Amino acid sequence: MHDAFLDALLDPVRPVPDAVAAHDGRQARFNVYRNNVRVSLTEALAAQFPVCRQLVGEDFFNAMTGCYIAQSLPASPLLTDYGHSLPEFIEGFAPAASVPYLADMARLELAVQAVLHAADARPLPPEQLQLLLADPERLASHKLKLSPDCALLRSAFAVGSIWLAHQGEGRLKDIQAATAENALLLRTSLSVALLRLNNADAAFMAGLLTGQPLGLALERTTQQHPQYNPANMLNCLLRQRLITGTGAAS
Repeated sequence: MHDAFLDALLDPVRPVPDAVAAHDGRQARFNVYRNNVRVSLTEALAAQFPVCRQLVGEDFFNAMTGCYIAQSLPASPLLTDYGHSLPEFIEGFAPAASVPYLADMARLELAVQAVLHAADARPLPPEQLQLLLADPERLASHKLKLSPDCALLRSAFAVGSIWLAHQGEGRLKDIQAATAENALLLRTSLSVALLRLNNADAAFMAGLLTGQPLGLALERTTQQHPQYNPANMLNCLLRQRLITGTGAAS
């Protein structure tokens, strides 16, 4: 009965379970409850993915997320945690194929929420970092600990520019959606800023974010971008106060 109840609750096409329908008045109450659950989950997804909703329109978004809701129960009582698997669902949702960057936009919006709600972290005092910078050999063997309120998204589409246009920065009609972009997200006060990185800076940042020592991250980046100099990226991390510590590689 439990499984039948859940299946019917999430799928409006399914009949009310017999154990419920057999009692006077319960069928009507179940239908009201079912509608409230779907509306609540749809509204939670709309709040989590506002740009995706704007890109495809309210009707398409509601239909798409209705299919998602029917097969994806919330894993947490917090509705703000709902929808983490929506990007993968979109990739397999045939009607969304006409908006090929929609899944990556959903990933970007999830990253925005993660950055916005990340724990605060104290930046590394400049004098400590200066001591490390004064010893390049020691520096190369160390990892940089980065603040949890930053994230990197690398996409085959111009999702960073599209997201910025929806925040009032730039015009959608000027964006070539099929242009690959790298987006670095970071929290500034009570909002999230997006910086577009070139491929070399993005490769270097990806290495740092996955815990590679500075020397290894630079080595792997220069294999693809031989002339790469990390100075600008490191200065950006310092300026944005994103370095919270250092540690020797194990």
